[in-house]
Amino acid sequence: MIAWFFATRAGRYIAAGGAFVLVVAGFVLKLLAIGRAQERAAQAHENEVAAQDRKDLENEIDALGPADLDRRASRWLSDARRR
Repeated sequence: MIAWFFATRAGRYIAAGGAFVLVVAGFVLKLLAIGRAQERAAQAHENEVAAQDRKDLENEIDALGPADLDRRASRWLSDARRR
């Protein structure tokens, strides 16, 4: 049955078309995988930058004196405490 299918012209065209579809599908899946990997790398870089910014801010706050710390914290408190 299979030998007959590949012996016919239509069978060969169908097989060639199927192979072409598989190659194109593989190419598309590979491109999607590359895109996902690039996005993961970009997010990892953004996380590293955010962690460094957070560390720099914590070091800056640790270096502040009590008066400077109160002044800086007053920016985030409501007006009710200032009265």
